Amino acid sequence: MTFDDLQTTFRNLRQPWPQAWPGLALVMERCLGRLGHASRRALAAEDRSIHACMQELAQLIEHDGRSRHALGQEPAYHNRLHMADALVALTTLLLLSREDEPSNTRPSHAEWVAMLAMLGHDYLHDGTINQSPSQLELRSADALAPLMARHGVAAADRALVREFILLTDPTKVSASHQRIASRPFSITDPDCLAVLVQEADILASSLPDPGLELTRQLAREWLPVDEQRARQVLTQAGRMGFLRFGALFSSPASRRLGIPAIRADQLASLEAAASA
Repeated sequence: MTFDDLQTTFRNLRQPWPQAWPGLALVMERCLGRLGHASRRALAAEDRSIHACMQELAQLIEHDGRSRHALGQEPAYHNRLHMADALVALTTLLLLSREDEPSNTRPSHAEWVAMLAMLGHDYLHDGTINQSPSQLELRSADALAPLMARHGVAAADRALVREFILLTDPTKVSASHQRIASRPFSITDPDCLAVLVQEADILASSLPDPGLELTRQLAREWLPVDEQRARQVLTQAGRMGFLRFGALFSSPASRRLGIPAIRADQLASLEAAASA
């Protein structure tokens, strides 16, 4: 999958949003199809449990999002479209990661675990801002825990999903990249897989398109809860801060997509404008 393919998919997701939105479950299944899962394909028991959990979770998120949207309460940024963006981004990164570790299993078990974490990473997000470490991430992980248990997701997989969700707290991202800096990158290494989940979470926001519009949506989301931060994120300095400290990409897959170079080009342009 190329960068142009990814950009086209991001645009296609936005065309029907929100009036003709086909539903998060459909986006999820198409992503799994891209990874090689077919509806008639037999799955190992541990993957079958994850898939069943994902199917119910996608329906729960969709129902919650539609209900809140009807009341004008769905978050402007942390909504179903963001979850779709993140799933598409992770699918792309996983596909590109396979170039370094060919496997006969599609998707691999590690990919199933990562996709479940990605689908649930902002479950029940209410558009507020963390007031304590990983407050919102803990809420999502805690809400997902009984659903995973009910579907029989293995205990070790439940623990990994929880860890990956907690690591999407922006304050945890830098340490994750540093942790794997001297290691060979492999999605069989949970720390490396966590970095892919983190990269996928902010990939769309890191691009000029749709990133600038997503920044405006984040500002709208934050305005009722923190007007100062909402206004700051819209500034040139706010965008530069995000690109420098939040939009971190170190995986081989993100380099194949050209994301670090795109990030660097944006920073150079912003720095040149600031010094003009």
